Amino acid sequence: MAGEFPLAIVTPSSMIFEGEVRSLLAPGVEGYFEVLIGHVPMLTSMRPGVMTIQSDEGRTQYTVSGGFIEVLRNQVTILAEALEEVSSIDIDRARKAAERARKRLESSGGDDINIERAKASLNRATNRIKASEV
Repeated sequence: MAGEFPLAIVTPSSMIFEGEVRSLLAPGVEGYFEVLIGHVPMLTSMRPGVMTIQSDEGRTQYTVSGGFIEVLRNQVTILAEALEEVSSIDIDRARKAAERARKRLESSGGDDINIERAKASLNRATNRIKASEV
C-alpha cells in the first residue's frame, strides 16, 4: 500500500514485530524523531523511552530501553536491547522493580552490587511506570 514501509523489530531473544507501518515515532539519543515513507537513510541510537508504531491496524506503543534504528532503502530495522508493549505492563511489578533498584543503589557500598546494572534496572522500571501512566 502507498505510504507504508516494512519494519522489523528484533531483540536479543526474539523477533518482536515484522510488518508494514505508516509511521514510527522513536526516542533517539538527541530527542524523539518520526520515520515516514521516503525517510532519508540513517543509523542512530535510541535512549530509553516510548516508541509508537502507526499502521492500518491502529497505534501500538512499546517501552524501549535502548538500541539502534537503521533506515535504509525505505525499510526500517530496530535492534532493541529490551522492548515491552505498553498495554502489557504490570505496573505493580514495575514499581517493585524500581524500589529494589533504588535500595541496591542506596546500599552500593558493598562490592557485590553492580551499580551500572542497578541503574539500568531503575531506568527500565521508571520507563515502564511513566509509559503506563500516560
